[in-house]
Amino acid sequence: MNQRITKPYIRHDGKLVEVPFEEAFQYISQRLQKPKVNSTLVMSSGSYSNETLYLLQRLARTVLNTNALSASDYYRRGTDFFADKNDILPFAEMFQSDKFYCIFPNDAEMLRTTSLRTPETLKAVFEILKHCPDTPRYWFNTPETLNITDYHAFFRSVNTYILQNHLEKGIYVDVLGKNYGEYKQALLKEDYAVLLQKNNLQDVDIQRFVDDLLTITAPAFIVWEAWLTEAAYHELENLCMLIDVQSKPAAGFLTIKREINTQGLFDMGFFSHIAPGGHKMNTERQQKMENVLQTSVCIEPVDVAATIDCCGFSNVLLWNANLLDIPQDVVTQVKNADFSLLHTAYFPGNADLYDVILPADLPEELSGTYTDTAKVPHQYVSDSDSCLEYNNLQQISRIASQYGFHFPDTPDEVFLEYISFMEAGCHSSERHFFKS
Repeated sequence: MNQRITKPYIRHDGKLVEVPFEEAFQYISQRLQKPKVNSTLVMSSGSYSNETLYLLQRLARTVLNTNALSASDYYRRGTDFFADKNDILPFAEMFQSDKFYCIFPNDAEMLRTTSLRTPETLKAVFEILKHCPDTPRYWFNTPETLNITDYHAFFRSVNTYILQNHLEKGIYVDVLGKNYGEYKQALLKEDYAVLLQKNNLQDVDIQRFVDDLLTITAPAFIVWEAWLTEAAYHELENLCMLIDVQSKPAAGFLTIKREINTQGLFDMGFFSHIAPGGHKMNTERQQKMENVLQTSVCIEPVDVAATIDCCGFSNVLLWNANLLDIPQDVVTQVKNADFSLLHTAYFPGNADLYDVILPADLPEELSGTYTDTAKVPHQYVSDSDSCLEYNNLQQISRIASQYGFHFPDTPDEVFLEYISFMEAGCHSSERHFFKS
């Protein structure tokens, strides 16, 4: 069992020493005085509330002068796992689905090795399956079904078969789909045999799968997102548009994300190219942030992975409450940084790597909002006080105050600030793109 920590630690003479919070906050500001643009990496995960993620990206962009934001959930996997809410299958509609196509772990041991905690979204899916005993399931990778190791090649071979045999249909290929002509042309030039070989399949395997799929009025693809590459995710979206399931109730796809609030990383703008509200960062959104926050906001482009490759960050701040595995190249960057901080609920085995360790609240210990995989926000009210003198929000606020900034530090105050960046209205111009 990992040791829970409740006090900060600072490195003195090569050893970590427990110190009061205020001393830790002062030390952090001393070590991070006037950092250069994008010299500081701030990496978090979906194990924090929307309020914490929002406040942390605000600390980065306004106080620490950096836009080098990254999420361990998507590190080197891409950040395009972001379908519009209107294109995601809602949990409630799954009860009316005609068949579940299941691409997610159904084994307890596999879940334990995939994440320290079973995501609430996966628990919700299991609960729905339990209450839909008569709904047929197609579980990939069983003796009776297709064995798939490369989901990008699989979905792309399915889409190629559909186009080669003129089985595409519906409003997305006729009207709504953008880039459909270019996508179709590219796919018809695809080496179909090579795609099949990547999963050791035959044409007849794809034919049988497509024939089955097209007989279902409301198919629901339920996918463990960690098993998909960004390209595979695109092809699943393309498939749902090609056969027109996106426009039908109880049909479409639902991707189960790694942590309780992985979706919140997008909504709170925890990527270099995304602003709070989940839309692409640009000068207009920068101006809106600066008007609301009354300070300058750093949006300088930065390639986080490339900078880590050359250990180019002077400072590294890792917010990792659940002690998720940190990639080895990030560990190497930590070793080569002038200053490093880890925010975690548990004492890590490699604690001696860090200059400062701050204790974290676990998700259930701090009230706030979380966004599920269907992009529905949920309010959580903790039934107990934080075991820390300063909870997650208060820690960020106290760090900012060392630089003369005033940050809100209650869930309600932070919520009222970040919803000012949510954009109402239809965003159809950003949707329904066929992606190659």
